[in-house]
Amino acid sequence: MRKFLVIGPLLILLLWWGLTKFGIANSFLLPSPEDTFTRLVELFTSGEVFEDINLTFYRWAIGYLLGCIVGIPVGILMGYSEKFYKSFEFLIEFFRSLPVTAMFPLFLLMFGIGDNSKIAMTFTATVFIVIINSAYGVIQTKRTRIKAAKTFGATNFQIFKNVVFFESLPHTLIGMRTTLSLSLIVVIVSEMFIGTEYGLGQRIYDAYTRNSVDELYAVIVLLGIIGYLSNKLFVFMETKVAFWTGK
Repeated sequence: MRKFLVIGPLLILLLWWGLTKFGIANSFLLPSPEDTFTRLVELFTSGEVFEDINLTFYRWAIGYLLGCIVGIPVGILMGYSEKFYKSFEFLIEFFRSLPVTAMFPLFLLMFGIGDNSKIAMTFTATVFIVIINSAYGVIQTKRTRIKAAKTFGATNFQIFKNVVFFESLPHTLIGMRTTLSLSLIVVIVSEMFIGTEYGLGQRIYDAYTRNSVDELYAVIVLLGIIGYLSNKLFVFMETKVAFWTGK
């Protein structure tokens, strides 16, 4: 099955090569795959891109992890307590519906132009999705298992720890996986619009202002690779944590 994984990328590369080779696409707007990957290799061999990768990963990781740390317990509590859910449902749905990237001036005013604003945007993009998915996972817990646990004399804490938590875990992981890519997008956009000295988003913006199209596409390809690998790593960890789901 693994050999089929290369079919999609090969088709894209073939189409890309054909568009540039036969002049169908303007070379100023779409550089050739050779020029793009040559520039990508140069970025690594020269070491130019490492500081950008490090800072983007730092902002992404901190914002994402904080969003999960806050979102999971809040979501579980909302799903477990109907009163708590009703009390905060409007606030959660209201802020979840707001585009995070449209609020970057607000984050800029609140947190300044440093890393804090970018981390806060990443956190906001993560936390509400994780809350909703965690709450939904608890709500969908099979009542028959809870009744069976009560029949055997389990306490409320034991039911919560051994039944509700593990029943809700697959939904929680879906939320975490969904927002993994979304939070990367947000941190890149925040680097582009709020500005920073280093970061992959800033490198994309700089390449655009310098009309360095091959570098712009090289960084975009790099981001796609990072997103793909992070998703595959998460799926691998998910199968180890929620192994009973059969994934």
